[in-house]
Amino acid sequence: MRPWPRPSLAGRVVLTLLMAFLLVWAALLVHEYLDFKDDARHLKTLTQAAKSLAAALDFDDAARARIVLEATERLVNASRRSGPVPEASDMLWLLERAGGAPVYASRPLLERRIPRGGEGRERVRVDGRDYWSVVYTTRDWRMQLLEPVIGDRDALAILGSDLLPYLVIAFPLVLVPMWLAVQRGLAPLRRFVARVEARPAGDFLPFEEDLKYAELLPLGRAFDALLARTRQGIARERAFVQDAAHELRTPLAVISAQGHVLLRATDDAQRHQAEAALEQAVARASRLVGQLLTLASLEGGGGTPPRSVDLVALSRDLLIAVAPLTAAKRIEIALDSPDRIDTCLDAAAFHSILENLLANAAAYCQEGAQVWVKLSKEGGFIRLRVADNGPGIAPEERSKLFERFHRGRGATTRGSGLGLAIVRQAVGNLGGTVRVDAGADDHGTAFDVSWPHRETHHPPVNRPNGSC
Repeated sequence: MRPWPRPSLAGRVVLTLLMAFLLVWAALLVHEYLDFKDDARHLKTLTQAAKSLAAALDFDDAARARIVLEATERLVNASRRSGPVPEASDMLWLLERAGGAPVYASRPLLERRIPRGGEGRERVRVDGRDYWSVVYTTRDWRMQLLEPVIGDRDALAILGSDLLPYLVIAFPLVLVPMWLAVQRGLAPLRRFVARVEARPAGDFLPFEEDLKYAELLPLGRAFDALLARTRQGIARERAFVQDAAHELRTPLAVISAQGHVLLRATDDAQRHQAEAALEQAVARASRLVGQLLTLASLEGGGGTPPRSVDLVALSRDLLIAVAPLTAAKRIEIALDSPDRIDTCLDAAAFHSILENLLANAAAYCQEGAQVWVKLSKEGGFIRLRVADNGPGIAPEERSKLFERFHRGRGATTRGSGLGLAIVRQAVGNLGGTVRVDAGADDHGTAFDVSWPHRETHHPPVNRPNGSC
């Protein structure tokens, strides 16, 4: 089965133009039909014909009048039969003296009774057919004309067939210039397509094509903007791969070196030291790979479906999970929140945000530091604030905090520099914003996160894996 041809702009123009002509034809037909109905209602044409014919008989000679009327009748009815409705009935004619003496009646109906209409306009019935009757009287003559009543369907057929030839002639005269205009108007677009097809793979430089027409210029600008974003994305991914390879090189080198040491160890002390270093390097590499996978999942839109959760309960579980990490440095964590906050969101994204902010605080704060976690619902937003009284971050460094693999100049702890990049991406997936500022009393660091609150109609405890 052959597929349908794809729609084209040229074909759409032709179809639109055809529809426009049909609408014009219909509008003109309605206009002519209304005029016809108005004329039929007032019998203007028939009355004028009766007047003109009666005025032409400006003599008092019945024989001559009969000849004139007979010739006129033959001519008019022959014209009606050759018109758009060949089966149209003949008009009937009746001429009398002003006193009432008959002079002429239509020949085919001599044996039939023709109603002698009154003065003016009226509708009469002759031999089972309706006629419009008009009577006009002069000093010498009484002229009566009868025209068959034309039904609406016949009237529309007559008027439509009269208008159609003019539209058929006008259609190609309008179509050809329109077609040429469309073809010439699309020429810059065809040249642009040819340049795109001829562009080698991997070339993302802007085209800067002059598409000439105002309607096409946004297309060229949007395409160049897309190429610019693609260049930036490729450059960012290349830097990401390079940085990831660089970060993995160190733990892998340690794993390789300590593996050799472990194989060649001659005493238990040396073996235990190598095992500890090997375990630490494997843990570092594992954490880095896990963070890379998390960031790739968030950037690829691979989060979990939104579900009903109690953010307060989820936050408490996270604080308990990081307790061993903070206890080693005697860092105290306090949670300030309502009893519960029910909302609908990607729980994995929220988990990534809070977990990485807490891990960041635990990594950079000194022993005995304090971390405050505040969770609230204000208006239509959920707000999370994680603040500490650690060493803080210089204002000029704050703009680079969320870049991948970026670590501050004063960083002395081990880390990959991916935690805050994960936070920024997870916040973006929730449709929120994250801002970094100084902590309480201008000491330490504070991260303020907010995102739109979505109502949930199901209790989180009853739908742990369900959608909102």
